[in-house]
Order: sequence, then C-alpha cells, then structure tokens
Amino acid sequence: MLKKRFIHVIKKSLWLSFFVLPSAFSYSPGDTNSETPPAYDEAKLALVASQFPASQAPEKEAYKKRIKAALNSTVPVLMLDDITEPLERTAQRVLLKDERIKQSAFDPATKKALRTEVMSIKPALPGDRVGTDGRCWKGGCYRINLYNFFFNASISALVDAKNEVVVSIDSLPESQPELSERLERLAIAIAKHEPAVQLEIEKHLSALGEDAKAADVLPVMASTKSALRNTLCERSRHLCVAPTYVLGDKALWVIVDLTDMKVAGLRWTTVGNAGPPTIVTERILENEYVYKNYCEQVNQLSRDGWAFDYHITTSDGLRLANATYKGKSVFESAKVVDWHVSYSRKDTFGFSDATGCPMYSSAVVVAFEGPRVETIVENGKEVGFHITQEFQQHSWPAPCNYRYEERYEFYKDGRYRVAMVSHGRGCGSYGTYRPVFRMALGKPSENSQYQVRRWADAWKPVEAESWVRQKEPARLAEQRFSHQIVDDNGQGFLLEPSAGQFNDGGRGDNAYIYVTVNHADKDEGERDLVTLGACCNTGHEQGPEQFMQPAETLSNQSLVLWYVPQMKNDGRKGQEYCWAENQVVDGVLKTKTWPCVAGPMFVPLTTGAN
Repeated sequence: MLKKRFIHVIKKSLWLSFFVLPSAFSYSPGDTNSETPPAYDEAKLALVASQFPASQAPEKEAYKKRIKAALNSTVPVLMLDDITEPLERTAQRVLLKDERIKQSAFDPATKKALRTEVMSIKPALPGDRVGTDGRCWKGGCYRINLYNFFFNASISALVDAKNEVVVSIDSLPESQPELSERLERLAIAIAKHEPAVQLEIEKHLSALGEDAKAADVLPVMASTKSALRNTLCERSRHLCVAPTYVLGDKALWVIVDLTDMKVAGLRWTTVGNAGPPTIVTERILENEYVYKNYCEQVNQLSRDGWAFDYHITTSDGLRLANATYKGKSVFESAKVVDWHVSYSRKDTFGFSDATGCPMYSSAVVVAFEGPRVETIVENGKEVGFHITQEFQQHSWPAPCNYRYEERYEFYKDGRYRVAMVSHGRGCGSYGTYRPVFRMALGKPSENSQYQVRRWADAWKPVEAESWVRQKEPARLAEQRFSHQIVDDNGQGFLLEPSAGQFNDGGRGDNAYIYVTVNHADKDEGERDLVTLGACCNTGHEQGPEQFMQPAETLSNQSLVLWYVPQMKNDGRKGQEYCWAENQVVDGVLKTKTWPCVAGPMFVPLTTGAN
C-alpha cells in the first residue's frame, strides 16, 4: 500500500537519554541574510490558532479514546491495527517488547507515559538495509517508523520478523516520519468540521458561481506536513499537516495541528489557471515493474570509465553508490533526500516532499517508470552519459501536484554532475524549491580520507563541520569553483556551483553547502532518512546543520557533502519557471513545462584550478 510522507524538522535540545543529544549549534561563517521578499499580493486570511474553536469532529473523539487507552497500557505506544500481513504484525509485536522502545515512551523524571505512535510498517528495501550486518539482505525484515509527540522525535527500527529479532533502532530528534493513514483521516476530519474552513470554502464557491457545499469539496495533500509562523507549527515544533482545497485559481491551505488536534491557521495561495484536467490512467502494472526491478534490486552500470550501483529508495530518490572512475573511488553514495518547497517568506508555510518507490513507500512524489540511461552529446560528439529518474504525482500538472527529476551526468573526461529539476506546478505561483542533496565522499584509497577546501581569496582547508552560502561568481576561484575535494596526493575534484552556465535553463543555484562528518554508527543519512529541516526556512537551516551540533573537526574523518540550491518558481506569462500547464493544441491535450534546474559540476583537479 502506498504510504505518504512530508516532514519538517528544526533543532532544539532533547534530554531523554535514548535520543542522540546535540549541544547548542555553533554558527559557521556564512551569509544568512534573506533577500528582500517581493510584494506579497496573494489573498491572505491572517487567523491564529486562538481564533479557532476546538474541532468537534467525531473522529477526533474516537482517536483521543485510543490515545488514552494506549497511555494506560504497559507499553504506551499506539499501534497500527489495520495490519493484514502476519509478518508485519510480528514485527510490530517484537519491536514493542524492546526495552529501548519502552524507555523512550516514558518521561524519565516523572515516569509518566508519553504519547508515542507507530506511523508505518513496510518491507525493508536496499536503502533501509545499508550498514546492517547482512541479516536483512535475505528478506523478512521490516522498517517501522514511530513518532514521539512529546519530544517531537522520530524512531526508525529494522526488525527481522522471521527470526523475531530487532536488528537496529535509530532516533532523530526534532523530526517527523511519514504520516499514518489514521492521522491523515483525522486531519481531514478536523479540517472538515472547522466552521471557519466551511465558511471560507462556501464563500469562494459562491464567488465562482458554484452551487456546492463545503462538504462536497475534497482536499489534496492531506498528509503533507507544513509550518506556519506564530503558531506551534512554526519550524515543526508540533506535528502539523496541510489539507489543501483547490478552488478555481486559488488554494486554501488548512494548517492542522495534530499534536493539539485543532486548526492552527488558514492561508490562501494563487495557483493559476490549470487548463483542462489531466486524465489519470492505471499504473499498477508499471508500478510493480519499477518496484521489483529498481526498488527491491540494486543494479550496476559500467560505461565510459565509470562504474556504480543504483536503486530507487523508499524516500530518498535515486541512490547511487560505490562510484568509481577508471577504478578509483569517487564517492561512496549520493542521493537527494528531500525537496523543501516554501510559498511565503512572510508567513513561512509550505511543504516538504519526499521522492521514492511507487509502492510500499513513504514518498508521495513517486518514481515514474524506471531510470533511463542516455548519451550526452555536445557539438555532435558523444562526451558521456546520464542516468535520470523522474518522480511524479498522478494528477500532475494539476495545481498542488509535483514532478521532479534527479539526473546524474558522467563525462568521459572524468567530470560528473548532479542535476535536480522541478517541473512544477506546485501549490502556488510564488514559491522556492530547495532540494537537499547528500553525497558521502568515502575513501579515495584504503589508507586515506578526502579533505575539503573552500575558496576564500585562496584555497583554505575546511577544518570543522560548517556551512557556507554560494557566492556570486566574482567570489569564486576562476569565477567558477567554490570547493576542492582532495586526497592525500592533492588529487580530486573542484565543485562548480551553477550560475546558469550549463545551458540547461538553470538560473543559478544560490546554494547552501555543508560539510559534516559521516557517522555510520549514528546513521545520519546512509540509510533512508525521514525528511530533514523545515520546509520554509530561508536561511541555512535546511536540515544538514543538525548533524554539526557541536561542530566536529574534519581531520582524518569520513566526510559528507550536502548541497541545497534555491530555485524560485514563476507563473507569469513569458517568465515561467518551475511551472507547468495543460493546453489544448490542435484539438488535443498537451502539457507544457518550464523546468527549473540546479546542481553542481565536479571537475577533476587536473582540468581545473589548483
């Protein structure tokens, strides 16, 4: 069964000993100033949570009774009860007997039970099994995600159901896993029974000349987690989602606080005229083919001197691993873990999207067909190849639907590039897309580690975990390069951010670039991650910063490079970017897209600046 996930995260201290506790964040040199936002002329309804009465939804009352019963049980965890697979039931039972789970469900000071809930149970795929002892590669293992409402923390466990053994338990403070279908239904019910929501919908329907009731309109993106300034949803301190009602060229966002079980606020965005609807066709057979061949299996590719493994993850897009060029290690793994989408810098609300497998997945923007490998031709000459995976919601390009593309380019001369592409249309005419790219550098050789240097009028070693914002070309080495990735012999790659020079329509990355230590024992991203960072932060707080608390030295360490570009969409005629529309052309339906593209090139040191 397809699961959905959108998550927002922000760092703060947690004192429960079970969780990994970072100390206060040490800010790194970088430009945190946000640009002056443009005039915000979309319709707004500035309501705060205190203006909404507690929802009288009967579904909420039934859910509260279940919470109370769970809190009074020996293991105060609200379990999933609609499980049909025997091994999934076994996996849940085995996990809830683990002492670490019991410990996390109680306040260590008062011994009171804390609200904790199982969110999902799904078969473990290759991305979940990375770093394990090999047990789960034989099958029979399940990934179980839980959420602790008190600490706003996620727990991810891998359970060998056949042998009834808990293989691993990982926790991530200030994060939220995929939403269960039970909570999705609850969010819809709370929104449906809120009088202010009904009033806004019916007023807008009346203005459109529609003879319909609010109850006749169904929301989209109901499991999509969101944030809203000046509420407890801001920066995701509470678990909040955004059932969204598309009404003509507007969309009404209903921010539902599932921690307090009430509406926190309403916001309108402009989505534009979608044109004729997209006809959604059956994709079950295609989904099964993709799942079997690219989600369950790890594939290999060798071409033009390059070799690597690849597969589609449950929530971190297309993952490449063990990449080599002419036999030398280039990177250990690479993937796009999240897509943050913000629709207002003033009110800070938006979505955070996960891309992944079309079945048994925590992603809502799912793989469309399998990866494709194609030749790169420049000036009539074959210069390399790319491997590309598209992810798409079924109703795209309708409003509040998304289509993403993750592309890895490999060149015969040793260059490589990751390109992150949004085709829109999204849920507003003014938004910013921030994909979060993660690359574990690995070892260039058995007895050495990569070092990262940053250009600051000269190449200087990055000595501790830190971040920096991409500067304008005049502040880069040769007006091109921001970082070096070098081995003990001074060989490696130059990182070249996009400033629009790659002839793919990109308008520049304006990226945040982070370097962190790769802690395999803490699982800071080698396995599939819950979504990192709040959707709508305009500064460096996009998620990776939580792995540098406190900032550690990078000397003789395995490193991770994070890259978060920023792409602003535009729906204005003649200025379209990150946008899509359905149009009637010669009497048939055509979809026109204006994609936005971001991502850096990695250039061998022998062909670039030294």
